Amino acid sequence: AQQAYLDAKKYVEFVVVLDHEMYKKYKDDLDEIKRRIYEIVNTMNEMFIPLNIRVALICLEIWSDRDKINVTSAGDDTLYSFRKWRATDLLKRKSHDNAQLLTVIDFDGSTLGLTELATMCDPYRSVAIIEYRSPINLEVAVIMAHEMGHNLGMKHDEKYCTCNAYSCIMDAALSNYPSKLFSNCSQEYQRKYLIKHRPRCLLNRPLRTDIVSRPVCGNELLEVGEECDCGPPANCQNQCCDAATCKLTPGSQCAQGLCCDQCRFKKEGTVCWRTRGDDPDICCNGISAGCPRFHFCG
Repeated sequence: AQQAYLDAKKYVEFVVVLDHEMYKKYKDDLDEIKRRIYEIVNTMNEMFIPLNIRVALICLEIWSDRDKINVTSAGDDTLYSFRKWRATDLLKRKSHDNAQLLTVIDFDGSTLGLTELATMCDPYRSVAIIEYRSPINLEVAVIMAHEMGHNLGMKHDEKYCTCNAYSCIMDAALSNYPSKLFSNCSQEYQRKYLIKHRPRCLLNRPLRTDIVSRPVCGNELLEVGEECDCGPPANCQNQCCDAATCKLTPGSQCAQGLCCDQCRFKKEGTVCWRTRGDDPDICCNGISAGCPRFHFCG
């Protein structure tokens, strides 16, 4: 069961919130800031794919009227307020796994982002705040991925950690030469975190209609207009999916999912998720590739 969980594709259903100061700075060209956020999250997704995780933007909320919380340069206070608002307001409106607040306010000290360690899927603590200060999308993506890395159990890299680049995402300070790579240490931290906590929300694949950014064939996320997405043609190992068109190959019912086997749906009643304790296991329903959230066995 442990290995099955590690092997399963995981998805972070991600929400980005832009505060009122950010709205005021970019209000004359909202389409441009939306396009930039879509690009940044797509870059984050590229960073997490080697870790068997996809990042899907399912909501972009812009505080155009006023801030819903008190956003100040005191990072700890802002993080606490955002946590509370997310749990009592945002989560009730939009189911998601992780949320980040972006602001142009300068946090005290050298802080560029703030979050808590090992909190992914937690209804109260799976959040981060980000200082949006760079015109370079890659820099912002690294900061956002760094904070999400903390949520997935990653600590800062030590000197002995490596990633085949000048810098790695979980370096304690943002490098002048940021890379898209997590270090060997980060990957091991994440593996230990996943084994220990097995966050359930990551197994839930987002509906293609929930993803708000523009579809990109080859990003390994199933989006509107696609039947499957196994990555770029050079990397795709999936015989059920045509990587160039993101369509199923002839005769295939599915291309991936806990209830998909050799391009066909698994039979109804096949266990796809073993729960802990006394809760009943979850079984395939015979008509879909994903492990259905409330389709209990027996």
